Amino acid sequence: MTTTRALVSLLALCLLVASRETPAPAQRRTLDTVTADQLHALVAGHKGKVVVVNFWATWCPPCKAEFPSLIKFHGEYRAKGVEILAVSMNAEDEADDIDAFLGSFRPAFAVYRAATLDETFYAEAVRNAEWFGELPVTLIFDTAGNPTRYHRKMVTYDDLVRDVTALLPAPAR
Repeated sequence: MTTTRALVSLLALCLLVASRETPAPAQRRTLDTVTADQLHALVAGHKGKVVVVNFWATWCPPCKAEFPSLIKFHGEYRAKGVEILAVSMNAEDEADDIDAFLGSFRPAFAVYRAATLDETFYAEAVRNAEWFGELPVTLIFDTAGNPTRYHRKMVTYDDLVRDVTALLPAPAR
């Protein structure tokens, strides 16, 4: 009888603990939308830093493949004067997909959603370069806010290190 009571008590305790550890429903993230002009203002607001702007979408396999490189790079280079801004090119009705994507990657950098997906946004967002909506696309701005690199392909961690370290000020000796 004592063994049975102990097992029942243990089972009740396990059920109690399990019921307390049930995760709460995921809270939907509300991303700020950004126009091309607002995006350029954000870049300008980071003068003195190298800014990497990445355009991505949840339905884009290369975007998913490169996102861990962006996160790793940001973690290692933020303190050196690098900022990353990510812009989702998902439609407004794909909010659940965006939530799942960001929930799986948990980026520590700012993420926005393009305010519009029309061709005007593409032209104005990359000024002085042609962009027809292919993804991913990554722009790199120097510390003065000038565009220096334009990648119309997936970028790797090594690409980011090569392109960005050339723009960072030399460490003081």
